[in-house]
Amino acid sequence: MTANRTAANRRLAELLGWTELFEVPGAILGAPPAGQPAGRGQAKVPDWTGDWRDCGPLLAQHRMSLDGTALDAVARCRPYEAPVGTAAYAEFETEDAAVRAAIVAAVVAKLEARQ
Repeated sequence: MTANRTAANRRLAELLGWTELFEVPGAILGAPPAGQPAGRGQAKVPDWTGDWRDCGPLLAQHRMSLDGTALDAVARCRPYEAPVGTAAYAEFETEDAAVRAAIVAAVVAKLEARQ
């Protein structure tokens, strides 16, 4: 996991109520929010920036819309279409990776705005 992906996943985990976060090679572990399954009080944090199985549910949970320009992936949280997460395609290995990064950035911005 790259440093940027790790940082984005960690920040989103914090905003979603994960605690006692720590990194192991290729993953982040921690205590999940109340009501989520955990073995011995800890679980693997979802890899929202790296895996569609983890990132996909964010689209529905946060009523997101996706768009793009020639250079950027853009994600917006409805109903007000703000805040916006963007990710430059050139900074990622694939366009899919840029879209996942934009989704995570938009959700982080939305949750931070609520604090």
